[in-house]
Amino acid sequence: MKATLLLASGILLLAACNNSDEHAGHRTDGFSEVAKTPEDSLFKLVMEGHDIGMAKMGKIKEAQKLAQAALDSLNKTTGTGKEALQQALMDVQEDLNYAEYSMNTWMEEFNVDSARDNQEVRLTYLKSEQEKVDKVKGAILESLRVADSLFKK
Repeated sequence: MKATLLLASGILLLAACNNSDEHAGHRTDGFSEVAKTPEDSLFKLVMEGHDIGMAKMGKIKEAQKLAQAALDSLNKTTGTGKEALQQALMDVQEDLNYAEYSMNTWMEEFNVDSARDNQEVRLTYLKSEQEKVDKVKGAILESLRVADSLFKK
């Protein structure tokens, strides 16, 4: 019984480790690592924009909390210049919220399989999505740049 189980495990391991040329260079998440078509290239650019934006979402949440904490503290104080700082904090909070919202909205609306059977329509769709995700990425990076300058560490 143990010998059969060992043999079956060995065969499965060999099959799993088989790196035939047929599968080399392909990712398992929907597109090849090396772009072979214009469609692959555009999809890769869209996913890179997504990945850059998503990598910053933790920092967005952190900056949102910092902005809210600073506003809460500022609301308990009195003094001159309070209004300017309060407005700056509200502005950065709004930008951070928009950046988060835009990423979430884009992800909900993005259709990975859109027009797979029609290359011309798919290329048009992916170009449009690249423009959208680039705007989302820009909103994320800019809101974090402003937050970082406001909350210098």
